[in-house]
Amino acid sequence: MILLIPNYRLKSLIIFGFFAFSSLTTAAKTPNPLSLEQAFKIGENQSFEVQKQQLAINEGLIDLQSAQSSFDFQANLDLQLAQRKEFSNGVNNSHAFIRLEKTLFEQNADIDIGTAQQTITSAKQALAYLKKEKNIDIMSRFFEVILVDMQLETMLERLAISAIQANDVRDDFDINKASEVELLGKQAITQLDVSRRIRIEAQQILKRAELADILGIKYEDRPDDLVKPKLKHYFSKVLASLDELRESAFKNNAELQIMRQNLSSLKRQISHHKSDYGVVIKGNIRVGEQAYQRDKNSNLRFGINLTMPLGEDNSKRQTIAKLKVRMKQVALEIKQFKQNLSSKILTFWLTLNELKQVQISLATELDYRDLYLERARANYEMELESDIGDALIQLTNTEYKLAKNQFDFVIWFEKLALLTGEIQ
Repeated sequence: MILLIPNYRLKSLIIFGFFAFSSLTTAAKTPNPLSLEQAFKIGENQSFEVQKQQLAINEGLIDLQSAQSSFDFQANLDLQLAQRKEFSNGVNNSHAFIRLEKTLFEQNADIDIGTAQQTITSAKQALAYLKKEKNIDIMSRFFEVILVDMQLETMLERLAISAIQANDVRDDFDINKASEVELLGKQAITQLDVSRRIRIEAQQILKRAELADILGIKYEDRPDDLVKPKLKHYFSKVLASLDELRESAFKNNAELQIMRQNLSSLKRQISHHKSDYGVVIKGNIRVGEQAYQRDKNSNLRFGINLTMPLGEDNSKRQTIAKLKVRMKQVALEIKQFKQNLSSKILTFWLTLNELKQVQISLATELDYRDLYLERARANYEMELESDIGDALIQLTNTEYKLAKNQFDFVIWFEKLALLTGEIQ
């Protein structure tokens, strides 16, 4: 379904008929008209990157549970049916035991638990970042559908004027007031406008397919009527200074925070490994019966075991060396990321300031085009020479430029907010 945004001046019967036909084929699964907020809700968790990040969190939770489970009670059943050869006699050497064991202290386990917890924290931060990034992508495609509909509006107005002019030249040609060259020239212009209209209609299909794709819905279930969002409040927001934005980004940027946390985690791991002497303390209980030397063995045994490796641990030394190398790599990645981040902040800040000024200029131009159209319409009604057709085209074209500039500003603003850590 092709539906243009309301409040435009020229609505042809052809478009109306096309809308009426298309609305019959629109599926009811998706709200129609569709608002931007509804699009966010529908597209939630549809991103493959978001789904993969959620799986990474689940994997981290499993690793954490695995590390914590080393302190759980371990129980096992030990059954044996056997004969023991003693001199020339066979002695019953069977037993049945239930063994319970619990690790009371293990230095290595603390390292694994801390690493797993850090992994989960970082993965959750990355998930929030990806969801916000996905919303910006949805917003961008939503805007593209609105803009291509506005382009068609302008193109249809241009085509209508072109067709009228071509008919006027045809009438003049029939009474020998226009040459064949003039007639063919006007007809060529009309045909070019028809080809442009076809190209824009193809873009309408493409942009709607792209919106349906990012929302995770079938093209047949796509929404065709979009509610143009109210975005004027974006221009009333005070844009912080470049230094303030950089400071906020260096402090709150989600990716930068994750890298710093990884660096801190590596430092903690190195510290823990250096102080790790491989000490493991376990408590154990054995309950059961045994046939051999039964009178010398109690039914219940319990105790505490201490194990600790002796001598130099080459494996630990190599682990620490690898962690130090990785720590240096992350430190360099942080420096490089901050460099790139600073450059992006500058680009975004300059672009937003430019777009804000362009918005003021286009708003002024729109006022001019509106007044010019009113004057052209008044002249037309008084049967004076009037360029009402061109005035209408220029007005709708300015409306398109104003909307595009507004959408561009919002997208850049949201991207900047993402860089500076505003992901809520």
